[in-house]
Amino acid sequence: MNHPILQSAVILFVTVFTGCKQEDKGQTDELLSFRGGNKHSGVYSSPAITDPPDIKWKFKTGGPVQSCAAIADGKIYFGSADSSVYALDDETGQLLWNFKTGGPVHSTPAIDNNIVYFGSYDGVFYALNKDNGTITWVFETDGERRFAAKGIHGSKPKDSLMQDEWDFFLSSPIVKDNIVYFGTGSGYLYALNKKNGDQKWKFKTSEIIHSSPAVAYGNIYFGSWDTYLYALNAETGKQVWKFKTGEDTAYYNQTGIAGSPMIADSILYFGCRDSHLYALDAISGSLKWKRFNDYSWVSCSPIIYKDKLIYTTADSKSLVALNKLTGDSIYQVNIAKGWIFSSPSLAGNIIYFGDLLGNLNAFDADNGKKIWIYHPKDSETDIYGILNPDSTLNVNFVFSKDKKEKEKKTGLQMIFTLGSINSSPVIKDKTIFVGSTSGYFYAIE
Repeated sequence: MNHPILQSAVILFVTVFTGCKQEDKGQTDELLSFRGGNKHSGVYSSPAITDPPDIKWKFKTGGPVQSCAAIADGKIYFGSADSSVYALDDETGQLLWNFKTGGPVHSTPAIDNNIVYFGSYDGVFYALNKDNGTITWVFETDGERRFAAKGIHGSKPKDSLMQDEWDFFLSSPIVKDNIVYFGTGSGYLYALNKKNGDQKWKFKTSEIIHSSPAVAYGNIYFGSWDTYLYALNAETGKQVWKFKTGEDTAYYNQTGIAGSPMIADSILYFGCRDSHLYALDAISGSLKWKRFNDYSWVSCSPIIYKDKLIYTTADSKSLVALNKLTGDSIYQVNIAKGWIFSSPSLAGNIIYFGDLLGNLNAFDADNGKKIWIYHPKDSETDIYGILNPDSTLNVNFVFSKDKKEKEKKTGLQMIFTLGSINSSPVIKDKTIFVGSTSGYFYAIE
């Protein structure tokens, strides 16, 4: 239901140097939405950052930052679990404005013309003026929630319905022509008029949609926790095809599509918690090939570099390169100290991604060799004593019943105090922009 906001009575003027800064001549569409645009390529035109980096500036929010960033006209936009969306100067990190919602914002904003679009855990989708943060329109969805199942991941009691705390992203919107598309925890994929928020159509799946939709060939592509990857007609919302992935009804561990599809040369690639990376014909939905990853989740979106499809895995902490057409292995290296939920980004010949222990990693896309690993100096310390002497995670210890009962926190909550980097890095002019569960948003160069 659309709720237009009457602003004639009160107009909010925000003095944020708007109009005093020249338009960013380096602006490209790759910076305006999640992972480089509507096909989610994850590729940025910035030169590679080859030398060990350091912090250019940092900005502290009031909660974990799992949202990626969008950049336009010298301003950078991102969300935080403190329920706010922030706009900063991308050169200095100076706060320009922030907007408070009713729930955590783990959705990456999309920018179109003068509007910033994003969703919140309060179940509302927002369209704000990008220069001053005032409301253009809002849309109330059918609700937001995490994935939940009985006995999930072996939790006890087995018949108790529990939310999946590893479901920590929201669907990020894309804008195509006059429509903005996004998914929600209600199981709906929405298509709204970008100018006024009027609903054009909505499509119901049987589980949550936290996958970010991609658009190509007149279709919208997205995954649902109901195990299907969907293709819909972008204009009408009618189903074109759907593809079923693996299903786990015992522990609900090896099931659900948390990641977002990436499209290149009429092939759709996506990862799944059933431990597979899939390649489908984007037009017909037929399977071209799939790759099993030894029961490790593939929660991230892949990238393409030359003839390679490159992606990361979660608990196996691997960087995998396959032939993009056949799925044949090119290299696989165990590369990170922490589990990986940050989708890789590419600039030049280097892949960048974060990990659960708060490291920003850079690896050569040609051969999988380490370039550098950087840990922000002010990232949170190991206050719960969950790291081994070599700075790896003591997995059995942190998830033990005794440890969780003693600290009154879940294993993931304790891990997040390490400053996990779960969002996908955004790269502009040899500067990496990324958030952390420590609450910091960084510019690193």
